[in-house]
Amino acid sequence: MVSLNIKDDIAYIEMNDGKANVISQQTANDFISLLDQAEREAKATVIQGGGDKFCAGFDLSVIKLGGEAQMQMITAGFHFLYRLFAHPQPVISACNGHAIGLGAFILMCSDSRIGVKNDYKVGLPETAVGIPFTPFLVAIVRDTLNRQFINSTALQSQMCTPESAINAGFLDALVESEQLAATAQAGAKQLLQLPLDQYGKNKLELRQEPLEKMRHALKAMGVEV
Repeated sequence: MVSLNIKDDIAYIEMNDGKANVISQQTANDFISLLDQAEREAKATVIQGGGDKFCAGFDLSVIKLGGEAQMQMITAGFHFLYRLFAHPQPVISACNGHAIGLGAFILMCSDSRIGVKNDYKVGLPETAVGIPFTPFLVAIVRDTLNRQFINSTALQSQMCTPESAINAGFLDALVESEQLAATAQAGAKQLLQLPLDQYGKNKLELRQEPLEKMRHALKAMGVEV
């Protein structure tokens, strides 16, 4: 469901379950393992969705179950987002379709976000479906989304088009579908020209405050990072 391919110092991580590319507990844990491998064996990371969707978020069938299964999945998902937000390499997300809930948070935790010019939605449905943001997710929202859009996108669950997703802060640029892979690759290669040790250090310094809040929230969930 999550695969890794490394070429020319770039790790390509793809989500592809043949459907909506949802995140389960296993998928989140696999993501963490692949980020570890990317850090060891590559110098930049590109995240992409298989098919015509990027990521529809957590597996709703598990969310509906509630209880321990739901909590384990959410904990694994939050741990994955933390690892992504703190990943020392340049991270580019190539958004090829719907990015909902956790899918939108993957975009927010990436360094560069490229979307396609197409008919899809990007957004945070948490309020609409009765899910709390929790201090962990609030830290990401406040650090990444443009302030004037937080009420509409986060609080009121208004979905963004690709164009409005740029204004809100989910995406940085749009390209034609056939240009997405090449644009993400070119962006990664350009970032590889930077001093990568300093890139990682500066990323952690710039994100120190939200990462500290995320660590505190994870510790309360029983995860030490």
